[in-house]
Amino acid sequence: MPTLRKACVNCTSSKRKCVVQKPKCSRCSQKNLDCVYDLEPLNAPATEFDKVRAFGFKLSNYHALGRCIIKRLKSGTAGIDPAICYPGSQNVTEITRLGFDTVPELVSARRPASFVHPGLQVPDINNHVTALMERGARGVNSESFKCLMQVDIKLVSPQEALTAVQALLVHLAASSFSSAPAEQEEAELCLNILSEWTQHLFACFDAGMPKCQSPWQDWLLGESVRRTVFMAYTLNLSVTGYKYGYCPNWLFMESLPFDHRPGLWMAESPQAWIASAHARCGEEVGEQLKSYHEFAEACHGQTPDFGGDPFLTLLAFAHNGLGGN
Repeated sequence: MPTLRKACVNCTSSKRKCVVQKPKCSRCSQKNLDCVYDLEPLNAPATEFDKVRAFGFKLSNYHALGRCIIKRLKSGTAGIDPAICYPGSQNVTEITRLGFDTVPELVSARRPASFVHPGLQVPDINNHVTALMERGARGVNSESFKCLMQVDIKLVSPQEALTAVQALLVHLAASSFSSAPAEQEEAELCLNILSEWTQHLFACFDAGMPKCQSPWQDWLLGESVRRTVFMAYTLNLSVTGYKYGYCPNWLFMESLPFDHRPGLWMAESPQAWIASAHARCGEEVGEQLKSYHEFAEACHGQTPDFGGDPFLTLLAFAHNGLGGN
């Protein structure tokens, strides 16, 4: 007859000691994780491959992503699985530098970063990105990270959830390729938290985008969410690809959409945004979404001008770098 496990699911999968208590064990309480005790016999521990594959959306309406979930990549070397990459590839560390390490400096200078735009108006009292910039230190050992871990992502507003996930990305990226093995390990364990928070963020905005003050703010909010979700997958793929030589959920990531028009994200005013879209007014700008797959195919063999947009530059580079080149 099945009996209650002597450790919760999180501690079991992480091979950590579990101080059993209700409603949460001590470790889950400290890390703000959902704590579940399965009424099943204890099976063999999960492999590293099982762990990295667990990072993904659990949504039934994949059609809501609206792009190419079943398309196959046509570029690259014939017969090579694009999800395979070389462990320890320097392309991965360069992707981290381009996509994450530059965020604090750019945001502090009030300039658009890869997935954080200073022009997006969010409540200052809960702006976790602003708090991260002010405190300076980042990584899983910083005070900013410890404060961030006190957030209950399911109880905050969608806008606060967005800035919390963005701050979490900056912290985890800073530690994922640290020279300290213990810090790397702690960051990798926190990918489960990133997965949970990203799924919640996606669900919040998939249910309906809150209206902002202007078409520019509406577009910035939508694009910030799309880029943040994409970069959550990018970080996970970078870590697992660097360590294990395999990129889980690669096909799903190929299907994630974003607005591919160069210049719009880099615009620092509504007027510049409208001009970049070659529109007459904000209402005419709208959204022109492409999946990563479609974007990468359009860029293949070309050197397009992305208008200084670090996100689009990163994606064009990562398509080859994460493909095993």
